[in-house]
Amino acid sequence: MRLVDSSAWVEFLRSKGDAGIKHAVARLLQADQVAFTCPIRFELLSGVRPGEEADLAQAFSLSHHFPFEGKDWIEAARLERQLRAKGLNIPRNDLFVVTVAVRTGIPILCRDAHFTAAQKVIGEKLTVEQL
Repeated sequence: MRLVDSSAWVEFLRSKGDAGIKHAVARLLQADQVAFTCPIRFELLSGVRPGEEADLAQAFSLSHHFPFEGKDWIEAARLERQLRAKGLNIPRNDLFVVTVAVRTGIPILCRDAHFTAAQKVIGEKLTVEQL
């Protein structure tokens, strides 16, 4: 199972997206190993182009949803303080993705370097696979 970040989804959904990323996400979808969380869905829905909504809906229907839970707000705030203390500021939507990844133990599949930077601070509770 992989928590596919919006940075990877964007490449997968683009007609001329990175072939390696398209292949990796497609392989995970075929194996029923793709997960998403609310912040990822929000980012993608807010940036979807006309005509892409059906593809996005289909991709989500083939994926596992791990919701952002009430207790995640407290953990996200704690993680943000921990990261800021080390000089790392990451976008809050991505911080929410990190929170779900830590809670569930599911690795994040992404293109964003700040996930790897967060992993160095958080440690082994967070697994990041860069594409």
